[in-house]
Amino acid sequence: MKRLYPGGKAKVFTVSYDDGVLQDVRFVELLNKYGIRGTFNLNSQLMRDEFAWTHESGMVVKRLSPSAARRLYDGHEVASHTLTHPYLDHAGRSAILREMGEDRDDLEQLFGREVRGFAAPFSFWSQEMAECARLCGFEYARISEESRSFTPPADRFNWRAGIFHLSPDLESFVDEFLMTDRELAICQIVGHSYDLDAANMWGRMEAILRRVAACSDVAFMTTLEIVRYLTENAIL
Repeated sequence: MKRLYPGGKAKVFTVSYDDGVLQDVRFVELLNKYGIRGTFNLNSQLMRDEFAWTHESGMVVKRLSPSAARRLYDGHEVASHTLTHPYLDHAGRSAILREMGEDRDDLEQLFGREVRGFAAPFSFWSQEMAECARLCGFEYARISEESRSFTPPADRFNWRAGIFHLSPDLESFVDEFLMTDRELAICQIVGHSYDLDAANMWGRMEAILRRVAACSDVAFMTTLEIVRYLTENAIL
């Protein structure tokens, strides 16, 4: 018998967006409009500092303040993206643990709920990072490397992103997902909501969300919900 997601759905769709920037306000509104649930990976220290930087397009990207973010992500998952978004390539174990653990604690205090997901900054993964994620109480670690696959990951602490939203293949990837009969198929789109402004792709993204939302055999879950479901059913 073919295994299914909750509600008898054949496949699952989710988004995982990084950095907690002002454009998340519009993006969350778009997700809510279509009943799609996502994961937002935040850096608590940069939120407190209301850090801003200039994108290569010339656009100034601003972080959400804690007060602006506190209720924004209701109905979605809040996950850690490290305390200060550092390059972890040459960081020692104690530094990695601090970046993870303090960010998780800060986010749990700010949002008043558990934070059990982690997304690594930049294109980084190591076995030590995975071990640190476990020690900090995370249930998965998502990395920025694309899988271009709908198959559930073999290792929840080396969870490769499905596809980055700036890929020219984004629409064809979603088309393939909607047509696949692969058991327990997952479509995960990752990115930063400021890209939707910089690349003028709000309409393109909404068209994708509208199309996916219209499919009766697709479930909408956060990354943590997917991980827990697959773990509880001995798939991960």
